[in-house]
Amino acid sequence: MSIKRLMQLLVAVVVLHSCGKKVSTEEFNSDFSKYENYILSFSSGLQSAHSDIRVTLAFDKQEWQPNQEIDAGLFDISPSVKGKMVALATNTIAFVPDKPFEQDTEYRIIFKLAKLIKTEKELEEFKFSVKTVKQDFTVNLLDLQSYSRELNYLNGTIQTSDWMDFETATKLVEATQNGKNLKLKFDKSLSSKTEFKFIIDSIQRKVEDSKITISWNGKPFNIDQKGSVEYDIPGKNNFKIVGMEVGDEDNQSLFINFSDPIKKGQDLQGLVAVETAKTSKFIIEGNLLKVFFSEPLKGDLLVEVFQGISSDEGYKMKETHSQRVAFNEMKPNIRFVKNGTILPSSNNLKINFESANLKAVDVKVYKIYKNNILQFLQDNNLNGKRNLRKVASPVSKQTINLLDKKLPNYSKWNTFAIDLSKIITPEPGAIYRVEMSFKKSYSLYSCSNSVTESESDSEVESEEVRSNDDDYYDYYWYDDYDWYDSQDPCELDYYRRGPIGMNVLASDLGVIAKRGENGSYTFAVTNIVNTQPISGAKVELYDFQQQKLASVTTNAEGMAAFQVDKYAFFAIVSKDKQATYVKLDEGYSLSVSNFDVSGEKLQKGLKGYIYGERGVWRPGDTLFLGFMLNDAASKLDKSHPIKFKLNDPTGKLTFQSVQKYNELNHYKFIIPTREAHPTGSWEAVISVGGARFYKNIKIETIKPNRLKIKNKFDSEILSTSKINISQVEVAWLHGAVAKDLKMEMQAKIMQQKTTFKGFANYNFDDPIRQFETEETNIFSGKVNAEGKATVSFQPKVSTESPGMLKASLMTKVYENGGDFSTDVMVATLSPYQTYIGLKTPEPNRYGLLETEKMNRYDIVTVDEKGNPKAVQNLKVQVYKVEWRWWWDASYDNLSSYVSSNSTTAFKNFTVNTNANGKASFQFKNEENEWGRYLIRVTDEQGGHATGSTVMIDWPYWSGKTRNTDSSNASMLMFSTDKKNYSVGEKAKISFPSSAGGRALISLENGSRVVKTLWANTQKGETNIEIPITGDMAPNVFVHITLLQPHASTLNDSPIRLYGIVPIEVIDKNTILEPQITMPEVLKPEGKTSIRVSEKSGKAMTYTLAIVDDGLLDLTRFKTPNAWNSFYTREALGVKTWDIFDDVIGAYGGRINQVFSIGGDEDLGGSKAKKANRFKPVVIYLGPFKLEKGQSKTHQIKLPNYVGSVRTMVVAGDVNSSAYGAAEKTTPVRKPLMVLASLPRKISPSEKVTLPVTLFAMETQVKNVSVQIKTNNGVRVLGSSSQSLTFAQPDEKMAYFNLEVGSATGLAKVQIIATSGNEKATYEVELDITNPNPITNEFTDVVLEPNSSKTIAVSTFGVAGSNKAQLEVSSFPTIDFSRRLQYLIQYPHGCLEQTTSSVFPQLYLADIFDLDQNRKNEIQKNIKIGIQKLGGFQIANGGFSYWNGQNYADDWSSSYVGHFLIEAEKKGYVLPLNFKAKWIGYQQKTAKEWRFAKNGNDFAQAYRLYTLALAGSPDMASMNRLRETTGISNESKLRLAAAYALAGQKQAAQSVFNQSKIDETTQNDYYYYGSSDRNKAMALETLILLGNKQRAFKMATDLAKNMASNQWMSTQTTAYSLYAMSKFAQQNGGKGVAITYSVNGKPESIKTAKSLANRNLAIKTGSNTITVRNTQSNTLYVRVLTSGILPIGQEKAMQSKLFTNLVFKNRSGAPVNVTKITQGTEFVAEITIRNQTNERVENVALTQILPSGFEIVNTRFTDFGSFGNNVADHIDIRDDRTNFYFGLKANESRTFRVLLNASYLGRYYLPGMQAEAMYDNTYAARTLGQWVEVVKE
Repeated sequence: MSIKRLMQLLVAVVVLHSCGKKVSTEEFNSDFSKYENYILSFSSGLQSAHSDIRVTLAFDKQEWQPNQEIDAGLFDISPSVKGKMVALATNTIAFVPDKPFEQDTEYRIIFKLAKLIKTEKELEEFKFSVKTVKQDFTVNLLDLQSYSRELNYLNGTIQTSDWMDFETATKLVEATQNGKNLKLKFDKSLSSKTEFKFIIDSIQRKVEDSKITISWNGKPFNIDQKGSVEYDIPGKNNFKIVGMEVGDEDNQSLFINFSDPIKKGQDLQGLVAVETAKTSKFIIEGNLLKVFFSEPLKGDLLVEVFQGISSDEGYKMKETHSQRVAFNEMKPNIRFVKNGTILPSSNNLKINFESANLKAVDVKVYKIYKNNILQFLQDNNLNGKRNLRKVASPVSKQTINLLDKKLPNYSKWNTFAIDLSKIITPEPGAIYRVEMSFKKSYSLYSCSNSVTESESDSEVESEEVRSNDDDYYDYYWYDDYDWYDSQDPCELDYYRRGPIGMNVLASDLGVIAKRGENGSYTFAVTNIVNTQPISGAKVELYDFQQQKLASVTTNAEGMAAFQVDKYAFFAIVSKDKQATYVKLDEGYSLSVSNFDVSGEKLQKGLKGYIYGERGVWRPGDTLFLGFMLNDAASKLDKSHPIKFKLNDPTGKLTFQSVQKYNELNHYKFIIPTREAHPTGSWEAVISVGGARFYKNIKIETIKPNRLKIKNKFDSEILSTSKINISQVEVAWLHGAVAKDLKMEMQAKIMQQKTTFKGFANYNFDDPIRQFETEETNIFSGKVNAEGKATVSFQPKVSTESPGMLKASLMTKVYENGGDFSTDVMVATLSPYQTYIGLKTPEPNRYGLLETEKMNRYDIVTVDEKGNPKAVQNLKVQVYKVEWRWWWDASYDNLSSYVSSNSTTAFKNFTVNTNANGKASFQFKNEENEWGRYLIRVTDEQGGHATGSTVMIDWPYWSGKTRNTDSSNASMLMFSTDKKNYSVGEKAKISFPSSAGGRALISLENGSRVVKTLWANTQKGETNIEIPITGDMAPNVFVHITLLQPHASTLNDSPIRLYGIVPIEVIDKNTILEPQITMPEVLKPEGKTSIRVSEKSGKAMTYTLAIVDDGLLDLTRFKTPNAWNSFYTREALGVKTWDIFDDVIGAYGGRINQVFSIGGDEDLGGSKAKKANRFKPVVIYLGPFKLEKGQSKTHQIKLPNYVGSVRTMVVAGDVNSSAYGAAEKTTPVRKPLMVLASLPRKISPSEKVTLPVTLFAMETQVKNVSVQIKTNNGVRVLGSSSQSLTFAQPDEKMAYFNLEVGSATGLAKVQIIATSGNEKATYEVELDITNPNPITNEFTDVVLEPNSSKTIAVSTFGVAGSNKAQLEVSSFPTIDFSRRLQYLIQYPHGCLEQTTSSVFPQLYLADIFDLDQNRKNEIQKNIKIGIQKLGGFQIANGGFSYWNGQNYADDWSSSYVGHFLIEAEKKGYVLPLNFKAKWIGYQQKTAKEWRFAKNGNDFAQAYRLYTLALAGSPDMASMNRLRETTGISNESKLRLAAAYALAGQKQAAQSVFNQSKIDETTQNDYYYYGSSDRNKAMALETLILLGNKQRAFKMATDLAKNMASNQWMSTQTTAYSLYAMSKFAQQNGGKGVAITYSVNGKPESIKTAKSLANRNLAIKTGSNTITVRNTQSNTLYVRVLTSGILPIGQEKAMQSKLFTNLVFKNRSGAPVNVTKITQGTEFVAEITIRNQTNERVENVALTQILPSGFEIVNTRFTDFGSFGNNVADHIDIRDDRTNFYFGLKANESRTFRVLLNASYLGRYYLPGMQAEAMYDNTYAARTLGQWVEVVKE
């Protein structure tokens, strides 16, 4: 690893030759030994040009903060360099250059020490020097590989002597073929700072052999390196060898590179012969054949490759290939045999090492003092070496002669031992660092030229530890150091490398430490040599700052226990002068990934349970949420608050409340929601005592079911290999049989993650296969007279699935009235009968497996229920795959590796699993076989496959971490006699063992160690019994640590094995059984008593809820029971550390595990509806306390409701931690009942058939009369009453025809049924809405002084929709009222439009004379607007354009802030911490802003303006923008306004003078603008600068445009009104004084303001209005009338957009909706196309639906959404869907909405409307049509 050694070499100390008169480096440098009291270490020697120069002081400057800039004058550097001085810590300073140092340059530094501390006279300055490395590079060409027969690629690397940036490296090399440049691809992710991996791509293979030229040139980058080489590319028809090289330093492998991929699986024995090699084995990798030998080879050997080798395509070589390859001697080297640090006395302080080709080695020993060890461990593991200078000093140095041993062959690796006791007298408790190195004179390597050694061995002895960059080796640097020579053992530079080192702690104390989540610590101390427990050992805990937290002595069992609040970082265990140190750092605890330790993780030892009264709510409903807390494991203080927060689907906080901690630990939160709230998945969060508990809350526009649907299949898991049968039963909720109703069932089959119990760490899903969601219809028909139907279902899936599938089955049953009820069930669907699981080894802390190491993979095979089964001939393939950056993962096309012909597997195995379904395989990757690999296992017989990708890399890159498993090597497998135990039983545990060892059995749960015991091991097997107690519920983990005596592990098996097995414990005392006593049948509007008790008289607290079954069935709601949550299996909450992996001679192989991260799908959310017709039947009471042996009775009254309710009791008891629940379902009915169905809303002049269902439940009900009552909005056609006769109890239908009037408003329909004394009523309220927009007309007159005029006004449109307003102003009219009305009524609610609708209203009262009603209305509008806008703010403080997006909109974030700051000045209250977050976002964005050509300067100018307005001007960014060339005119005007607000009048004026005020740009629609909007902004700037003259001209222009009929977008309108308001405030006219009369009724206005506005009371038809001016100024009068056109009179148009609406059935055939059968399910397919060659943004598309159609919304169920509609925002309402999106040039989009023709009648289907919201030249409207829904 030349790079690795090189990097070690770069840290060095230097001796420069003196040159001429210049002072030599030795003379310049200070004598370090004199400065010991002041300086610990300093940069010295040869270093990278990219590093800093630092000094570590021997004293602390407490006032320094980390990374604080300090006095730059502390260093004088020659040659001079620009940079800054930084304090890295309180005792470390560094000079950080602005750009890297020059390469190959000596820098001399004078450190002014006296500036920091008083020193002796001659020590005031400390002089030292460093030299930077000379930049150099080599280009290495590696193996040639094939894409196909036509294309090759060549792997290569560039290695550099010093850091180089990636961009530069990519420019050093180029390659050409036939004079044309070839593409070079560099891989950044796999390159380091000094090694860059590349491929020369797409090299053409000609028919005959050809060449490519590779050239390199460092000259443009000041690197003295240039050259080129030719590389042979073999011809297509020439399968041959293109290269050979020795594969490793040990001369045990040979890599042969062929021109084409080599055929896998051929027998190569005898086809490759290497002189003197005995046996060999082969690995094929694409074009590379790797040959491995059993013994190292030496010398120039003949290699012969015979013609028999065949390529993938069957070609053989034309001739035998022979060439000589130099297997050079082994290079001189040393390495340690064992890893580890702790040396027990049985080793007699001996350390083993190996050396090759050396006759001697130097050994140096440092001592880390006992009292410095914690400081050392802050930076290091036991085996580390960072910052040694602070804690250690050298104690011995000597040379060991290896030739004394007289071994036969010194040129290969030989093992030797050092006896430390002969070198040092060990101090107990200290750690020693042993370092070994060698010089050139010790080498036995044969070199032809002999280099003199005078230099290399004249080494100065030093008693100091030098420190540089955390390495502290005392090398000296030489001026003639040559990077190339550092690889050649015949050159001196080969020997200038760092030593190898290990730390040694002599101790016999073995320690096991455990920490629970609740802060409890348990220690076990044993003698490593014989495993005996050690009593009387002192255990001390320290925090990271080395402060002692606690101290305890071990008992006779060797055990010690603590409870510590703070987090301990170190433990010191000591006895009789011996000590062992344990670092209790999270990353170093023992790996538990091979064991089943899963479950719920306890937070701070607390458990919480949030429950609701149902599974889905409608916007506007009240949420009743209960919360139970269990703090038994760590009791909370009484003062602890319980904080509740509710976040909407965008993550925004909408509700919060705090309650006090109470003794019962049972809480209730009642949360009102608003009808305008967004629908989707909300989240409730309760935080208490540092723990957080979450619950998903679903809010959707639901309708409660009226039918009960029971759907249950005959088996738990559905299978594709058999027919699955379900018996469906349907009844009315109130109990009547639902006979002969139409029923449909649909299945949606989707991919899901496959898991089987007990195989948590196995992956059962194939990453290569993708399953596309499929929908099928499984039943369409009727239920029979008993309400039953049989459904049989054998799904055929068309694609291969990765694993198990999920089937969502939606059942819809239609009432005769057209309404339907739904049920969704989810089942697992098994497409295979056998499943394979793959477990990859555990990775190190970087998520990597390591090369050069056997990695073992486990396979398991199970049937569809998860039972193990044996399977033969599983095919395992390992592929090397391309690396992908993580963000590209979705395009990670793994399947191409498996299917494409050009890829060949890296390895193949065939595996059989045994009767337990288990098997494993393993392989090792050589050092250069690093990369990403796909491991795939296929069962060709059964069809299933699985796979995982792993990253395998060099250990030194990933820094070999401790948190790897000694995995299978140290895994203890053991078993318990049962899985579940009750309290009082005994658990029997047995594990394999040998005699003479000892096992620690520790029982651990989610928060602490419950119990520990020791057992002596027996030969063969050890058995133990453990009594099960109540504190082990709900489960404990049996954690066994098996220790073997150290001296006896000669077989190199580990001295410590460990294993964990879970057992479940049920404690009957924790189960509550509440009882509910109540009538079996309830009556509508009746009073009922409900009695609650506990079966065995236990005390408890409880809540009581009574809820409509029709709501609960929508989500198949289960009654909440906290027991299932609190006694669900807990995850292991105890971490274990021990020191046995650090014991030298204790074997520990290291094996690792790969993980993958899966995200949740994005949960969309849309907005909610109005008119809540569906008042939920929900009664919620409690919590109540029930004393022991008591019962409680509650009185409740039901509303007028028929159906069925579920009464639910959810109970808990804090003292016994017992929980339970009870439920009872009761029908709500009476002898005579009536139900009716009507649409969610209706439109004028529609006809509706009202179906009425009558239920006679008892025999006395015979003759029933039904009567309909309606209000003005609706009338009954024909008779309003009917009579029906019942022979026996039954249900019957009656139909009435209703007609809707022409007015809009609220319609009421009441149905009254009577029979004798029995009476039943049903009432419906619904909205009558006209889908047409409001149309405006206006009349203008000019009133001369003291004159009068009469204006005639006629109303138009639908009766009741007419309004009129009078607007009078003293300057030309600007049509405020009409423009404002447009903003308020604009139907789409994005961020910009919501702001625009309220912004101008802030100023109305300032400039307008308004009546009080108008003022109140405005105030209300603004408050609602502010509240709505709060909903758009996202976490980073910015605002999203649509509610629910998670990224901020640049312009609108400034616009909203502008409005809210102005609103605050007017005294309005802003949303929770809006302002601070918004200012933070604006400041951050302003600082990060960079000029772009698309005109983003305007948004920056506006942003800076809003910051100045908010009182936080960012002067630096303002100045930066001012100095930016090329910014637009608008930006300059806005920036001038910002300077004016910041009080910089002069700067404002100078920016203003550079701008042209009348210039308009074409870039209008960017940032929602237009030239009028920009004029309005300019007007505001003129007002701020006090430039009245120009302001007046600009205002007149703007007023003219506003009064015209010209279209304006919401943004333009709002900003124009805002700017004109500001203008009118400053330049008001002479006031207004008039009298006016409407149809003869007189009124008057007198005001000093320049505008007045009044609503006029007009009648339908024609009106006369007379206005008289009573003052001497001219007045401008406008009368504005508005109305809504009747249905059917809208006009069609298309401009730049094409729209089309078609209706189809689910299979795509067209459906005619002019007459459509009731109950038909069909799809509205809406197509829109941009007909221009330009992109258009912010298109709004609205499709309103006829009242008789229902939108089928299944988003809140497990069935998921219909039609994958993609838009920026989708809003589903009761009667319409709105889509918002942008369209590229000529792009078309299709949206699909699922509908149901539910209600009989004749309805209006309005036209579709589409418009670009900021450019009215893009618009389309289609004509509406009448549709009819008819009976079958």
